[in-house]
Amino acid sequence: MQVNKQKDDDGANPAAVVAPSARSGDRPRGVLASVLGGSLAAVLGTALHAHIWYVNGVGIPAGALASVVLATSIAVFVAVAARSIFFAALTGVVAYILVGLAASLSAGALIAAGVEVEGALPPVAIAGYVWVVGLAVGTVAAVALSWWALRPSARPEAEAL
Repeated sequence: MQVNKQKDDDGANPAAVVAPSARSGDRPRGVLASVLGGSLAAVLGTALHAHIWYVNGVGIPAGALASVVLATSIAVFVAVAARSIFFAALTGVVAYILVGLAASLSAGALIAAGVEVEGALPPVAIAGYVWVVGLAVGTVAAVALSWWALRPSARPEAEAL
């Protein structure tokens, strides 16, 4: 049985990856996109993270979870648009630095971390911890997802076409 391999119009095998790696001329735009994306993730995530859903009297930090998903999504989008995994990490680092600066420079009354009410952390303090720790985890996840999205295809079906 003979398999007919289809060739591109230039006679080469079909490309395995739709998104090639970033060219050196695209790096300044990738850095700019990372700074803007990280800033957007930090601002929107910080505004959103304190939203708490109460289910049967139990506070669920839904805003913090949504903030982590948003920041991760923005980092993956920037990396795929810039065609480089590096920009996912840079976007997350920018967001993390800005969140850290906002937390350290803001008035102490705005930060509920370390506050206990009746022997337990209030849901808003838990949301803050989820946002800060989740942002770091989301950055690692964004790098992994970007790698997966930009990796060369290793599927045997791609060669059989």
